[in-house]
Amino acid sequence: MKKIVCRIIAGLMFAMGICGCAADEESEDYRLDEGQKLIVYTSHKKEIYEPIIKEFEERSGIWVEIIPGGTNELLEKIKFEESGSGGDIMFGGGIDSLEVYSGEFQPYRPAQYEHLDHTYASESDAYTVFSRLPVVLIYNKKLVISAGAPRSWEELLNSRWKGHIAYADPVKSGSSYTSLQTLIQVLNNQYSQEEILRNFSNNLEHDIASGSEEAIENVVTGKKLIGVTYEEAALKRIAAGADIGVIYPEQGTTAVPDGCAIIRDAPHQENACLFVEFIVGEDVQRLLEDQLYRRSVRVDLTRAEAIREIPYDLDYSGEHREEVLALWEELNP
Repeated sequence: MKKIVCRIIAGLMFAMGICGCAADEESEDYRLDEGQKLIVYTSHKKEIYEPIIKEFEERSGIWVEIIPGGTNELLEKIKFEESGSGGDIMFGGGIDSLEVYSGEFQPYRPAQYEHLDHTYASESDAYTVFSRLPVVLIYNKKLVISAGAPRSWEELLNSRWKGHIAYADPVKSGSSYTSLQTLIQVLNNQYSQEEILRNFSNNLEHDIASGSEEAIENVVTGKKLIGVTYEEAALKRIAAGADIGVIYPEQGTTAVPDGCAIIRDAPHQENACLFVEFIVGEDVQRLLEDQLYRRSVRVDLTRAEAIREIPYDLDYSGEHREEVLALWEELNP
């Protein structure tokens, strides 16, 4: 029943244009009641969530409380919180991570669903896709010539790069787990999963960044020669003046979306529905491509340059998550 009520309310609000109207400041009641609140857990960086949240507040009149953290950290928090006592929305995190915790989310399908890319849509409507994030290789252009930069996933296992690869801990970083699974899935016809993890760990020499920002910074500063990251992070640093190059591996790469999910028994569920509708709307999706270096999930909108995209096996990623991360921690104590 909650799923149906939430969908009807969001659909009506969207159809009436309420999400596109600024709040009436003259009639605003500064004594916020529960109907004016939304609690958002987010693993997005501030430069991603801040303009979106600010615009949502201005258009809806809803006050948003932000609780930031790592993807896995927040998902574990949601899992162990008492029902209805925590946040309303999980905003961010790769959908492979969200799928593992799908039982913690309230099913919801936005009114704009038909405009979205359904390649990685949740069969149970546990999450809604938000932006597409290709995995890329990067290199320091001052220390590595373009012709010598790695062009394939297999080169990450080559001893030539031993000790020179920047990579974030996949136990803490959802995007890093996605990139690790990409490596496994691309090479699993040549090596076993264990061989890939052992060889890659050996090449890292157990020097692993705590997060994605640290990993890319290690390449920018020259501490590491090459790295594995996601397109947005690399393009953003290049725009800021970093002298790094981006490689889309010759076999292709994955572009797994991150997502947004309504937490089951969320205390402000109607507002959570409105937020989901807002972030898949044309305004936010244009913002992603025009200013935030991300790829839209709207099939009627994306203008980003096409890449050679390879399929990502969500089922395999979820089924093997615990064993992959357990072996990773064993190899990198």
